[in-house]
Order: sequence, then structure tokens, then C-alpha cells
Amino acid sequence: MSTVAAPTHVSRLARVFGITMIFVLLGPPVGAVAFMTSTALIGIVRGGDVSSLGWIALFALIYAAPFSYFVGTIPAAAAGLLLGIRQAYFGRASWAYAVAVGLLVGFGTLFLTGQQLSIDNDAPVPIILATCLVPTLVCWLVVRGWFTAHALAAQRA
Repeated sequence: MSTVAAPTHVSRLARVFGITMIFVLLGPPVGAVAFMTSTALIGIVRGGDVSSLGWIALFALIYAAPFSYFVGTIPAAAAGLLLGIRQAYFGRASWAYAVAVGLLVGFGTLFLTGQQLSIDNDAPVPIILATCLVPTLVCWLVVRGWFTAHALAAQRA
């Protein structure tokens, strides 16, 4: 039986910070693409032109991605903080936990922006939920291996 030292509190905080920074840097542009894509798909379903989807994607990359940092930094940081704490202190976060965090941040964004939760023709509920859920899952895919194993699990090795 070998004894493996448990990670220090400073190393765990560094892990939380690193995961949060990945979410802050990567989340807003991914959210912008998710926002533009979901808006375009809703427009197409309502009778829009499918050929304009390419122009919407180009617009998302040129204009929406840089602007997304103004709108999406705080929700991305919140999601990154929740997943970072989970992975640094409690072990690897599952995909179900990432989905729950994405939906929690989405509903929190809806609440903080004063949006109604009813789904009608003009309500942005599905768009905002997709805009928060998709980047959370993409960022989780990047950082899902960045977890700190429990001290007990490390001692068993």
C-alpha cells in the first residue's frame, strides 16, 4: 500500500481557476454560434430561407463571437465555477452534471434578465437555454479530464 499525498488546497484552487478560465474564454463564442444557429433554425421553421443559414453562420463568426464576451462572460464564469469546484474537490463531473449546470445557468440567465418562462411566439426560453447548455457541454468536453481524485482513491492505488 502506497501513500499518495492529497492535493493541496492551493492546487485545487488553481484547478478551479483554470477550468473557469476555459469556460470564460471558450464559452461565449460557442454560445454565440449556438444562439445564432438556434435563432436561424427557428426562423427557418417559421418559413425562412434555408440558403441564408450560411450567411447567418458567417455573421455569427464575424460579429456575434466578439460581442458574446460582453453578454456571456458572467454565465460562462458561473458554469465554469460550478464545474471547477465539482472537479477539484469532489472528482470528475459527469455529463448529467454538466447538463444540469448548463440548464441551471440558462434558467438563471432567464431569471436575471427578467424573461418570462412561458413559451410563446416571441419568448426566448429555448434559445437562451440552448445558448447556455451547448457551450457548457462543449467546455465540459474540454475539461472533463481535469479532475482531482479523492485522497482515498489515491491511497488505494
